[in-house]
Amino acid sequence: MPTYDYLCIKCGNKEEHIHGMNAEPEVICCKCGNIMEKQVGTGARLIFKGSGFYQTDYKNKNGG
Repeated sequence: MPTYDYLCIKCGNKEEHIHGMNAEPEVICCKCGNIMEKQVGTGARLIFKGSGFYQTDYKNKNGG
């Protein structure tokens, strides 16, 4: 499930929440109790796992 960023308009608190893409939860701010708004453009985070993400990982070890 994707991670979404939420912002409290009242106090400025930022939180991350995990839920399904089609879910529309009512997220309450843990600091002031106000309803938080989901931030646009978040939800898809790229996670790199394994090798092959650095220039040195692609070089031929035989020198060619």
